[in-house]
Amino acid sequence: MDSKPSQASSTSASLSPATTPKEIESEFPTMITEKFAEVQKIQHIVPPIIASFSSELIKDHRKTETVVDHDVHVVKVEVMEKAQKAFKRFRLEGVKEISSVELDIEASSQSVELDIEATREASHGAAGGEFETLPEHLKWLFLYCSLFPLGYEFGKEELVRLWIAEGFIWVRQLERMEDTGSVYFDYLVSMEFIEPSTYDCTVNFDSYMSDEKFLVPPVFDSNGGTGKLLYKVNEAKASYLEVASSAGGYLSVLDGKLDDASELTLHLSLPCESIDDQISLETLKKCKYLRTLHLFSGCGYSVKQVPRDLFLSLKLLRTLNLSRTLISELPSSIGNVNSLRYLDVSHTRIRHLPESIDCLSNLQTLKLRGCLEFVALPKNMKKLTNLRHLELDIIRQLISMPKRIGNLTNLQTLSAFLVGRDDECGIEELMNMIDLSGTFCISRLERVSSLDKAKEAALIDKKYLSKLDLRWSDIRVAKPEEEEEILECLRPHSGLREIQILFYGGSKLPSWISDPSFADLVAITLYKCRNCNLLPSLGELPSLEFLCIKEMNEVKEIDHQFCRNGKDKRNQGFAKLKNLTIDVMLNLEEWMGVENGDLPALHKLTLECCPKLIALPSLWCLNSLEHLEIKHCPKLLCLPNEALPTSLEFLLIKDCPELKERCCKGEGQEGQDWGKIKHVRNIWIDHQEVSSS
Repeated sequence: MDSKPSQASSTSASLSPATTPKEIESEFPTMITEKFAEVQKIQHIVPPIIASFSSELIKDHRKTETVVDHDVHVVKVEVMEKAQKAFKRFRLEGVKEISSVELDIEASSQSVELDIEATREASHGAAGGEFETLPEHLKWLFLYCSLFPLGYEFGKEELVRLWIAEGFIWVRQLERMEDTGSVYFDYLVSMEFIEPSTYDCTVNFDSYMSDEKFLVPPVFDSNGGTGKLLYKVNEAKASYLEVASSAGGYLSVLDGKLDDASELTLHLSLPCESIDDQISLETLKKCKYLRTLHLFSGCGYSVKQVPRDLFLSLKLLRTLNLSRTLISELPSSIGNVNSLRYLDVSHTRIRHLPESIDCLSNLQTLKLRGCLEFVALPKNMKKLTNLRHLELDIIRQLISMPKRIGNLTNLQTLSAFLVGRDDECGIEELMNMIDLSGTFCISRLERVSSLDKAKEAALIDKKYLSKLDLRWSDIRVAKPEEEEEILECLRPHSGLREIQILFYGGSKLPSWISDPSFADLVAITLYKCRNCNLLPSLGELPSLEFLCIKEMNEVKEIDHQFCRNGKDKRNQGFAKLKNLTIDVMLNLEEWMGVENGDLPALHKLTLECCPKLIALPSLWCLNSLEHLEIKHCPKLLCLPNEALPTSLEFLLIKDCPELKERCCKGEGQEGQDWGKIKHVRNIWIDHQEVSSS
């Protein structure tokens, strides 16, 4: 949580004794006024409010309500303490039971106060009734969306991080603002103020399997290959934003003119495509209390340079979005904006950041993805100790990591880590970065110099990681024994959902990869583990749904241990596996050991480029199999003795001459295996559809 609360308001409404939970929720904006003589700030703190208070708390609220200092309401400490306790008790009962927001305003001698009453009156328009049902803090969160052009698409994480930057998310100790913001976002979606739009298919290069000379797309995508879901404001409920945004200090410029911008403007966006090409950001200097500045792509192409002294005037700025503009640098004056929490210069021509960036001690989010000319992070990145999200294509954009990046212990988003040599940034820098979340790749693992340093990375402590990529460089001299020991020390936490191991040089995979305690593991990719000659017992992983084994050319056979380790044959092998791909296995000769009851959920099976494969296991018992592809397996002589399962709907055979001859159907002539496949609805052999009728 920020050291100072954020965003702004005062109210003149009286706090009357509440009689219902909803009235408590809407009429309980506890505010504490703290006046700082030097900067004359008004600081309003709204602590957690619980809609379903106990009757005792309601009674105490009535007794202790007090009005002080110009209609700013203060509820006595006793009630606040009870509210804090209630917050924890009701935390899991849903967002309607939590009403929390942090609001402040940075002001000069003439304090800027937001007229919440005007905002409330404005809400009685077309969407006013529905808007008034929202908890008070969710109104502020939705109001922020007035900065977005109508139809603008945004990601969930993007909006939550913007809310956090503005100080709109208040949490208790040990809770993550991102988690709380996610709950609020989901609630606005459930109430249809925000609605799903399309999918973001933007390429994240750090998720690709790369040896830094070529790229192979990831085999599985947790979103089904469609990317992250994007959202937009529901147009039917956007009318409130049109009338109420000005009351909150919001200004969205639609005509390219900044005439309406003033000292009272706190949040500003320039989203229109028809903006005047000659627009000058100099005009913004008069907005000295500006906290938010968005330049959306519509106007971005007219902005090529930021005035060198602009940030000397905008010292209270918290959010700066210059993405997709034509800027090639940021002025060093950016270092004067110590209040900056969110900086987005993604998809610009920026090559580097000014060294003064290390003065932004409050920076939480830094977005650099898509900056194709970007070459290096600042040397003093270690000073940005409040940084939570660093977005850039590290593997593609960087040569090395800055030293002592391990100081950034609040980092949650870091797509990849490049292991440096002894005098560079070592893997041990990851030790205290326990909040790393989502997808994370560790590259150049051949540079890990000792087992102790591998252990110090403490991957097992990083509980928020969902996907982990462990990769070595492809072109190198492998040291099998050393790599085996190092990989064994890189055991992740048991809640991991996806793992990829790439270019590994050991002769066997780590023992932990087949441990059934990885109960949430749904996807595994093994790519170019060139010295491994035996597949582990992955069939005992209880939740595994996707498995890709590619270019493991030392594997000669797949036997029964692949499905189970032999300890208990009563267990089903691969109980939940849906998709299995075996590709480019140049020395694989035989696959056997699939027993009745194994692979009960398998939907799709792909066998490709196995030039020595001569036999398949029994497939008739795979009662969920619908899609089967067999390609480039020239020595595969026939299908298994039993027929293919009746569930099969699609069969593709390509470049398998022996199999083609046995499965063909000609005039008055049928191949020996035709009877095994004739029930399949769609059959394709070497690009030709074969009719089963």
